[in-house]
Amino acid sequence: MDAAEIKTLLSQAGASASGIARVEAVDADAALLYSNWISAGRHGTMEYLEKYPDIRRHPAALLEGAASIIVAAFSYNHPSSGPLRWARYSLGRDYHEEVRERLSGVAGEITASTGETCRVAVDTAPLRERYWAVKAGLGFTGLNGLLIVPGAGSWVVLGEIITTLPLTPDTPLGNTVCDGCRRCVEACPGKALDGFGGMDSRQCRSYLTIEYRGDRLPRLGDRVYGCDICQEICPHNRDAALSAIPAFAPRKEITSLGLCDIIGMEQQEFSRIFSHSAIKRTKLSGLRRNALRCGTEGRESDFGNDTEPSCHDADRE
Repeated sequence: MDAAEIKTLLSQAGASASGIARVEAVDADAALLYSNWISAGRHGTMEYLEKYPDIRRHPAALLEGAASIIVAAFSYNHPSSGPLRWARYSLGRDYHEEVRERLSGVAGEITASTGETCRVAVDTAPLRERYWAVKAGLGFTGLNGLLIVPGAGSWVVLGEIITTLPLTPDTPLGNTVCDGCRRCVEACPGKALDGFGGMDSRQCRSYLTIEYRGDRLPRLGDRVYGCDICQEICPHNRDAALSAIPAFAPRKEITSLGLCDIIGMEQQEFSRIFSHSAIKRTKLSGLRRNALRCGTEGRESDFGNDTEPSCHDADRE
């Protein structure tokens, strides 16, 4: 089985783009950039990003005899509407489950055809996913730090098949950065983007509403989970193709929720509504915390829960 056959299988599995990189050490400059980002504390409370630095620098330890990294991008671009705004990736089935199933099928065919070993990763291993996606020629990095795939924009999630099968690597795109319009930098409500492709998670609305477990939040407007502003304003997303994956379509039971629904939600209802949803990551307590900070955007220094609205007050703001 060669690279072309594998890419055909990935396309049939729903991938918008795919490519291959050789298993090797991460470039010294990229490794230093990541190390400095961690040292500066810009990863916030995401301590898991500090772990396994050796594997992040060289992925060979993830699979004995690994020779190739097959990277696939899957579009989740399904616009939605409702009383609140949610990160677009979160409104359908949990991408970890969906993409893993799709890649596992391809990995199984590779093993059956070649006898080589495969390991599937979907944001579940200490792998520099966007770095390897660029190396594999899928796209380039925007000033918002996200991978931009021609034709699909940044509305994609990534998955990898690490394999012992030697494959011819793809060539990275000639354009390795965006055009620098800075719209994402200027629009970011927390001023988390530094304008050079770096970001400070501690100021990012996505981090604060999903990963962060504390109570100090700015006013969130109507964005109750995640943000997406830096993607919504990106010119590369203007004509991005819609996702062909039905499982990523927004679920009405989520998009119809209002602030009162969330603030008054019980654990059993939360578990039912968000079954097989990435939103479970924030837990009911985190989602309720976010809802209580929705309403009129305040100053960037307007942190804390000093003026939490009641349920009905929140719906009026």
